[in-house]
Order: sequence, then C-alpha cells, then structure tokens
Amino acid sequence: MYLHPTEKKVLLTIREHRMTSSGDRIVAAVSGGPDSVCLLEILFKLRAELGISLIVAHLNHGLRPQEDKRESRFVATLAKKLGLPYVYERAYNLAKRRGASLEEKARSVRYEFLERALAEHHAQRVALGHNMNDQAETVLMNFLRGSGPMGLSGMPPVREHRFIRPLIRIRRDEIQTYLKEHDLPFMIDSSNLERRHLRNRIRLDLMPDLLAYQPRLIQHLGDLASLWREEHQFIEEQAREKLEKLRLASSKRTVELSIDGLKDLASPLQYCVVRQAIEQVKGNPRRVDIGHIRAVIDLLDNPKPQLQVRLPEKVVVTKIYGRLRVSIGELKRAGDYAHRIEHMGKFKLPEIDREILFEERPKTAFPGRSVSPQEAFVDLEKIKWPLVVRNFRAGDKFMPLGVGGFKKVKDIFIDNKIPSEERTRIPILKSGNDIMWVCGVRLDDRYRVTEETRRILRCRIE
Repeated sequence: MYLHPTEKKVLLTIREHRMTSSGDRIVAAVSGGPDSVCLLEILFKLRAELGISLIVAHLNHGLRPQEDKRESRFVATLAKKLGLPYVYERAYNLAKRRGASLEEKARSVRYEFLERALAEHHAQRVALGHNMNDQAETVLMNFLRGSGPMGLSGMPPVREHRFIRPLIRIRRDEIQTYLKEHDLPFMIDSSNLERRHLRNRIRLDLMPDLLAYQPRLIQHLGDLASLWREEHQFIEEQAREKLEKLRLASSKRTVELSIDGLKDLASPLQYCVVRQAIEQVKGNPRRVDIGHIRAVIDLLDNPKPQLQVRLPEKVVVTKIYGRLRVSIGELKRAGDYAHRIEHMGKFKLPEIDREILFEERPKTAFPGRSVSPQEAFVDLEKIKWPLVVRNFRAGDKFMPLGVGGFKKVKDIFIDNKIPSEERTRIPILKSGNDIMWVCGVRLDDRYRVTEETRRILRCRIE
C-alpha cells in the first residue's frame, strides 16, 4: 500500500511508542481544525495496517455559539462521510466551573468527555491531534512559567497508557501541505487568534521571532522534550522509591516525610520527591513551579524547628521538627473519640482518617524490635479485651519503654517534639485501665515482648 511521507512518519511514531495494538478501538478527538482533520484522515488510511477501528468524538464547548454549531455540523458530516460512529456532547456553563482559567476549565471538560467516550464505547485509546509545533510551544510556555524538568519534557507521546499523540513528530506546515494535497477541508477556530491566551501569544508573536534566529527551533525543542522526558522518567522512578522509604505517614490529603532522609538525597532527587509528594495530595502538578519546590526544600536546612510554606490551590507544607508534612489545607484538630476493639482485624478511625491493624504473629517471626514507629509488638497474653483506641486526654500516664517508671503522655509528646495541634490526632491504645501504646510514639514497658512471651500481637497504624 502506498503511503504519503507524512502518513509514513505517523505510522513510525505509532509503532515506535506502541500507541496501538491490533483490535483496538480508537476514539479520535476531532475539533474540526486542521490538526484533528489530518489526524482522522491518516488514522482512517492506516486502520487496516494497524488493525484498529475508529470512533469520532467532538465536544461543543459552548463558548462561541455560531462557530461551535458550524464546527459540530462539519465534524458530524465528516464522520458520516467516512462511515464512522460519531460521539457528540455540548458543554454548558463552562465559565462557571471551578478552575484557574478558562483554558484549564475547557481542558478539564474536554478530557472528562473523552474519558466518557472511551468507557461508553469500550475503546482502548484516545487519539489527540497535538503536533510538533504544539510540543515546542508547550516547552516554551512551561519554560516561561518557571517549570522544571517535568515541564520541559512537554507532552508525552503516550499518557496514562490510553491518550496517544500520533502527530507529535509532524510539523504544522507538514499538516497544512498534507491537507492541501488531499483537498481536505477544515475549520478555523477564531479563538486561536486571541492574544489574551499565553499559548496564542507564544505561537503568534514569540515563535516567529525565535525562528528568525534558529529556523530549526521547532525540531530542536521537540528533541529537547524527548531528551528531558527520558532523563526525567529515570529520575522519577528513583524518586518514587525514595518517597516510599521516606514516608512516615500518609492519608488521602496528607503525606509526611523524614527531613533527615530528604537531606541525604542528591538535589535532583530532593526536587522530584517533594514534587511527587505535592502531586499525591493535590492530584496533579499544575500551578506548582520550580520556585515553589525550592521554597519547600529551603525549609530543610532552616534552623527553626517549625515553619510553613503555602503553595497554590490550598497546598500547605509544614516543617515539624524532623518531619515535612504536605497537606491540603490546615491539619484540623480531632474531636474526642473512642472505639472499642473486640477482636483482631483492621479497624477504621474516621476522625483522623487512619486505620489500626491487629494480628497475631508467631514468636519466630518477631524481628526483635519494631522496624517502623507505626507498629508495635506486644505480649498478647497480657492484654485484656476489649481494647480501646482513643485520643489523648489531659492527665494520661503510662510506663514508657526504657524510662523505668510512670510518665505523663504530654511530657512524652514534648520530648518527641510533637506539636500541640497534632496531639489530639495521635491514637492512644488502652488495655483495661492501662495505656498500652501511644501509637507511633512509645510502647508501654509492661506490654513489651520478653523471653517469657509465648504469643505476640502486632499492632500497626496505617
């Protein structure tokens, strides 16, 4: 089968990045503009070669009533002409949705629509029409915003194993030539000429000036993005491993890391671990730039034991003695709570968004000491069921392991540099009238495992 040079490049890109598999159903996101029309035409021609089937998906953003209607009719006609299924939705009240900018809101709505199309049609991939010029503009835009390696990596050819960009190695002028040679009509989006959007200003003003200095700028920025992505992926994998090792505690909205462990890392790994922690609690990396990450890393060597940095979208990073806590919003004080534990198993502590686990362990499996402050091993035959898990109360006393007598829990909190706002969130495990374990802080000496212990109970906060 004869293939146009542009079609060959797209086929090579798809195969190089393993964008599709034989039998895949592909949702092609088609706006009606030149890029998406080119994308659809090439995928349609390659469908037999790739063993794929296509579905055309079009979202009417509802921002330009007359143009939107014309585009929707155009894409519907295009899908009908090719004999392809057509998925259509119209967005309503886009401007009223939550989001930092209209562009961000539109992007969010668009991806929600594509996810629905993917699920409803049992498809495996969504094909997007981003080209090499888009990639170059993205790299420049992220550079101007102060992004680090992640931003300079641009748009990946494949994201989340289902969003693919077959045109990512095709320049915009190649697309225009292809459309002209094949006499393919397309729509022009007037909003692409509005200079109020940063991307448009880069495309219309900055890029032409830079191309006068370096005619191969588009290619160079695309290559730069590929190089950064490969290096960034390697560092990201290393950082994920370090993040898990340094994690002291976590929940849906909070991650706590060891400051000493962070300080031992090389600077690039510090940056990635901090960013990954922020991304975990925030859900995405948007609006967090290298300046924000640097402000967080500066906390590590600051001599003050307690400091705080506020980042965009309510992210708060707090230094608490030897811990770095990344959270959404301030940590709320927990009200009084108490839960009876009748037997072994896992139990929720909803007031602090954590769980506590109880399981019997053979003495041969006892490591000699707890490997994590979040777990404790106790003599199972010394405890009295039901156990009680509650929060700290004024006057609490116990016999901390290694102290040799009674001591107030409050004094243990002070010795361990635990801020007062966190003390009500630390579970206290009781057996009868005794405090058996101040969870994550100190075990009671009376319940420790000894040579005479025959049965062991493992307790763990998760």
